Amino acid sequence: MAWIRELSPENDPVVREIHTAWHEKRGYVPNILRVFSLKPALMRAFDDFSRVVTFGGTSLGRRREELISFYVSSLVDCRY
Repeated sequence: MAWIRELSPENDPVVREIHTAWHEKRGYVPNILRVFSLKPALMRAFDDFSRVVTFGGTSLGRRREELISFYVSSLVDCRY
């Protein structure tokens, strides 16, 4: 759970739609996305943006993109 206040999916249709889509696809909603819930339009924009530029947004293929993501995360000691 994020320590930043969040808007519950029951309180906004945009937040509910994004939460539902993430739960169906991955089984969870990433904290980085959840913190945008106080501004549903921003949450939608971030979700759309991240879908375009990550994992499938390049010609490298999903496997190579995942490997690069893993390597960069390990370099910066990212716990996600």
